[in-house]
Amino acid sequence: MKAWKLNQPEGIDQLVLTTATQPTPSDEDVCIKVEAVGLNPIDYKLAHWGYATWNYPQIIGLDVVGTITKVGKNVHHFRPGDRVMAFLDPRDGGGFAQHTKAKAYAVSRLPDNVSFTQAAALPCAGYSAWIAIHDKLRLETGQSIAITGAGGGVGGFATQLAKLAGATVYAIADGQHHQRLLSYGADEVIDPHTENIAMRLIEYTEDKLVHGVIDCVSAKSGSTMSALVRYNGHIVMIADQFNQVPLLATTKALSLHEVALHGTYSHGHTEHIHHLADIGNQLANLVSEGKLDAMVDHVYAFDQLPEALKHLNEQQHSGKLVMQVS
Repeated sequence: MKAWKLNQPEGIDQLVLTTATQPTPSDEDVCIKVEAVGLNPIDYKLAHWGYATWNYPQIIGLDVVGTITKVGKNVHHFRPGDRVMAFLDPRDGGGFAQHTKAKAYAVSRLPDNVSFTQAAALPCAGYSAWIAIHDKLRLETGQSIAITGAGGGVGGFATQLAKLAGATVYAIADGQHHQRLLSYGADEVIDPHTENIAMRLIEYTEDKLVHGVIDCVSAKSGSTMSALVRYNGHIVMIADQFNQVPLLATTKALSLHEVALHGTYSHGHTEHIHHLADIGNQLANLVSEGKLDAMVDHVYAFDQLPEALKHLNEQQHSGKLVMQVS
C-alpha cells in the first residue's frame, strides 16, 4: 500500500510518500481501507514534535474513515464492509495511508447518507468540542458561553453543539468566519482584531457576563477571557493550558478544564476510548439528520498532504480540511 511516512520529527518537509506493508489485525482490532482523513493542527505539530513511541520512518495521521476489510477474532460487532470512523491512537498513528487498523472499541459507525469526506472532518475537532460542551461545561438551556477561535474546527463544532443544547453563543473569530458562524445560529459574532471583546460581551450580556468560555486560542487568551466569566463559571482550554491560575483565589471561584484528546489512549482507560466512539456515533447521526454541518472547506488529493498541512498551518481556511485517500 501507499503511505505517508515521517522520516524524522523535523517538520512537514520530512514527509515522504512511499510504500508500506498493510497492517494485520490483533484479536481486538479492525482493519480499515481508508477513504479519507481529517487534517488537524496536531498533525503538523506532531510532524515537528514526534512521539516517544514512534519508530522512524513513521506513518502519521489520526482522523480516519473508510470501510472495514478484516476483524480480529474477538470482534463481533463489526464485519467487513461496514463504513466506519475512528480517532487513532497517536502512539501508533497510521492514518495517512491506504490501509490502517484501530481498536474495535474506538470505532464509530457511519450512517449511509454521511459521506466519507464529511465524516473525516469530525473526530479530533468534533470530539473535542463535544467533550467541552457536554462533559466539561455540562451546558444547559438558557446558559451563555463565549468561544474564542470559533472559526476553527473545534470552535465551529462547539458553536453548533452549544446552540443544539439551547445556549446563547458569542462567537469570537476573524471576520472571514462570521457569516458561517451566524448560519450556525451564533447569537453574536465578535472580531477580536477590530472590536473590544470585553465591551461587547458586557453589552450583549447586560453586564451579567457568561457562564463559560471555550478557549481555542492560547493561555493568554483564556486568561483575558477569565475576567468575563461570572461567579462559579467555567473555562475550558482547548489549544493550550494555564501555567498559573488566571484569577486570585476566593474571587470568582472559576472551574478550569482542559480537553486533551490525544492523551486519551496514553493516560485513559478502555472506557474513555469507548466514550470517544460513542461521541462519534452521536456526531455522525447529527450530520445524517442535517443538524450538524461537517464544515468541510477543502478536499485535497492523497499526494497533496504536505501542501494541505502547510495550508492548515497558515490558518487561512474556514472550517475543516480533508484529504481524500482512495
